[in-house]
Amino acid sequence: MSGEQTEFATIDALFEALYRSISGPPGGQDYSLARRVYHPDARLVRTGVGPDGGPRLDSFSVDEYQANVRGLLADIHFYEIETARRSVRFGNVAQVYSAYEARSAPEGGALIKRGMNLAHLYYDGARWWLMHLIWDDERDGVTVPAEIFEQWRDIC
Repeated sequence: MSGEQTEFATIDALFEALYRSISGPPGGQDYSLARRVYHPDARLVRTGVGPDGGPRLDSFSVDEYQANVRGLLADIHFYEIETARRSVRFGNVAQVYSAYEARSAPEGGALIKRGMNLAHLYYDGARWWLMHLIWDDERDGVTVPAEIFEQWRDIC
């Protein structure tokens, strides 16, 4: 198999690339790498609180997400770092809980935010694909639940 076909042969490799692709100096994200992480049919969903104080979501195709992020990260240093992960695999699918923090520098930068990604993955026999990513950021009353990472175990 070629290197491209086996680039994401493990969940670890896929998630390392996911976080690397979104991180960088202003405008320095690696969108080419991100395109290799996400399946062409992937959906990305940002959740949070809307202006009215109620729940909100923004749902994107890969192209829509990249266009949105280009604008959001054009003028800031943004480094998203995975802080903990738990995975459950069944056959060719996996559910991954991945806690993160975003900082202004790769190591020791100012904290921008913390949150959790929940991902659905598909294994095509050679590599993993990110099919669906939904996330939310910490805020008053909502923190990443330590129990997921302290008490759960991976089932892979």
